[in-house]
Amino acid sequence: MASQQVTFNLKGISTDEFATIKECYNKEENVKVETGYGFEVDPETYTVSVRFSILFKCKESPFIVLKLTCGFDVEKESFDGFLDSESGKYIIPKGFLTHLTVLTIGTARGVLHAKLEKTGFEKYMLPTLNVSDLIKEDMVFEIPNS
Repeated sequence: MASQQVTFNLKGISTDEFATIKECYNKEENVKVETGYGFEVDPETYTVSVRFSILFKCKESPFIVLKLTCGFDVEKESFDGFLDSESGKYIIPKGFLTHLTVLTIGTARGVLHAKLEKTGFEKYMLPTLNVSDLIKEDMVFEIPNS
């Protein structure tokens, strides 16, 4: 897909899940970090959403869980530019998705900091992630007919 300028705004932030599970934490254990992400596209509201999750684990048991969603309003003209008229599918450029994911991860970092303050888990921060390594190509979204 050709590079295009996309006009958008942050629409909302939703903390979908947050928990600290002190009984699963063992300071003698190595801590593993798992992250995940996903996308949703809504052509009715011209919205692209990024879901992000992070788990801090001892052995296989999570002791910190954060799942959040950032929704982004995309200007109608920009959003309409994602539509491939031949296939009827929306093709979102990887550069744009990468940018939205970076914004979402930064938001997650701040939410995590605020939620962990004065809990005894303050030292657990979201590490830096190279998002350009995660998203390799434009993504295609097929929107089911309502």
